[in-house]
Amino acid sequence: MPPIKSEGIVLKKFDFRETSVILHLYTEEMGKIKGILKGVRSEKSKIAPATFQGGAHIFTLIYKRRSELTLLSSPTLLNYFEIKDKKSSDIWFYILNLVDIFTPENLKEPGIFKLLVATGNNLKNSKNPEILLTFFKVKFIKYLGYGFHLENCISCNKKDKFYLFSGKLGGIVCRECSKKDVNSVRISLPILKIMKMFDNFSYNKIKIIKRIPPDILKKVNFYVNITLSYHSDIDRIWWENEKYII
Repeated sequence: MPPIKSEGIVLKKFDFRETSVILHLYTEEMGKIKGILKGVRSEKSKIAPATFQGGAHIFTLIYKRRSELTLLSSPTLLNYFEIKDKKSSDIWFYILNLVDIFTPENLKEPGIFKLLVATGNNLKNSKNPEILLTFFKVKFIKYLGYGFHLENCISCNKKDKFYLFSGKLGGIVCRECSKKDVNSVRISLPILKIMKMFDNFSYNKIKIIKRIPPDILKKVNFYVNITLSYHSDIDRIWWENEKYII
């Protein structure tokens, strides 16, 4: 069977045996996969180490196998996203980890790949990496199919002057329908406005936002996190490191 040619973003890298590496890779053609690159850590290898480091944007050949690991071959480095600012770099690797832990294997969603590439490029010169992180998460959740419905009550479709947010249902609910999710929490109109803006903005348009008040951004991030948490089976506080970057 001929190989599949695809671009991909390296989410994580693990050394394997003496000369190989195992990569968690989000690919344009196949979604998230786990693959092995053989012999790339040997002295005779012509593959530059940057090609298989976390965050690298590469082109590679993918050979499907019956085993858990696919075989990767002939990788070429397209971009390493040289993010010099430490906070922006921390956010980039945090995003890579989010994609790795929340994306099911072989979920083919080209939007996630394009979002990763755009975010890596935007973080290189961003003065507001916290905004890019929160924007990424809003878009990421939509591509995973968890939300967001923000125009009217997601349950009864009615408009209201007072809404609650349900991570379980993936959007806003009116007071009556909030009974369907006992964990729904109140959401203010300013927060809802920012979430709608993120929901509607493109990857390039997000760069025009120069500032969002920190308290509002933190609350938007809170609603995003409760949505991710509801749809995951992770038994730890995965967002703990966010207190250092938001």
